[in-house]
Amino acid sequence: MVKKAPLSLLTVLLFAFCVQEKPDIRVICENSAGNYRIKWETFPPMEGTVNIYESNKPDSFDIGTPLAVANIGDGFKDVFALRNLSRSYFKLVFNNKYSVITGERAIPMQQLANFRDFGGYGNEDNRQTQWGKLYRSSSLSYATTMDRKLLNSLKIKTIIDFSAEHEKERRTCCCLTKRILNLPLRENLPSTVFFSDKILSKQMRKNDVIIAQQDNLSFVMEHNADYFEQMFDILTDRANYPVVLCCALGKDKTGVAAALVLSALGIDREQIIGDFLLSNQLIDYDIFLPNVEVYFSDYDVQETMTAMLSAHPEVITYILDRVNKLYGSMNYFLENEVKLSARKREKLKEILLYPQDY
Repeated sequence: MVKKAPLSLLTVLLFAFCVQEKPDIRVICENSAGNYRIKWETFPPMEGTVNIYESNKPDSFDIGTPLAVANIGDGFKDVFALRNLSRSYFKLVFNNKYSVITGERAIPMQQLANFRDFGGYGNEDNRQTQWGKLYRSSSLSYATTMDRKLLNSLKIKTIIDFSAEHEKERRTCCCLTKRILNLPLRENLPSTVFFSDKILSKQMRKNDVIIAQQDNLSFVMEHNADYFEQMFDILTDRANYPVVLCCALGKDKTGVAAALVLSALGIDREQIIGDFLLSNQLIDYDIFLPNVEVYFSDYDVQETMTAMLSAHPEVITYILDRVNKLYGSMNYFLENEVKLSARKREKLKEILLYPQDY
């Protein structure tokens, strides 16, 4: 007869197992002319110190002398980057045990809007998406000479352009890289001019825009499995990195593609929605609306056009819910429609996620 272990012993063993698990640590990095504010939260709350190290390479840090040291309970630290002529990344080491890498997500450009890094998202296995590997952007055709210099400094190797056939004027310039994959994602929307006329005549209002975006982007998700399969073929080859995903505004078709990539990496719904909505902070109306005064001279027209250029929580949640309704789960959709096998998915994670103990 096997004797039952005392309850107190089981409690001790369970507690020992729990404390060994890496806590959930969320970090964001904000930059203002080389002055960085790094913020963090830990779940459960931690006490102790956090050492902050800086590098211009997101996968290589000298952890000799830290750039700064802070109390974990402070929740933030202001630091001045030493590498002000190149992009800075920061490695935070909590209590000399748990580490997280961070950087500035949105990369300031002269005229290229909505350019940002996929790094720093935490997945279900407590692993973090790598910095400096995968980016998303509006059409790279907007890039100025200075923007191109910055893109070249990021050593971009591959561009996946989702611009539709009627958007050929926004296609990426081949001078940025020779490896460009054009995947003109199918949509069910009429031309932008058609919408502009309806907005100016007030036949279309804010709620109409949101419904139209829900219909269009769910169509994009459901009718481009072949193109998304090609996208993942590119993303599961290390030789193609760093990679940029882009479309006209970098918020709609690129937003759907980003949701698929993050889902495949095991990123939770909250972060996927947050990534989708970040476009609202990074789109410059003046770039995309040369005659902006025409749309902003009337309040109702302005509200509708602003809605057209914005990312909405009702849209991304609708898309994610619809995938679950039609296919049972996003995992089923990825595996059976997009043909992202378990083996390919693991390869994607090997490339885009830091090791758990990094």
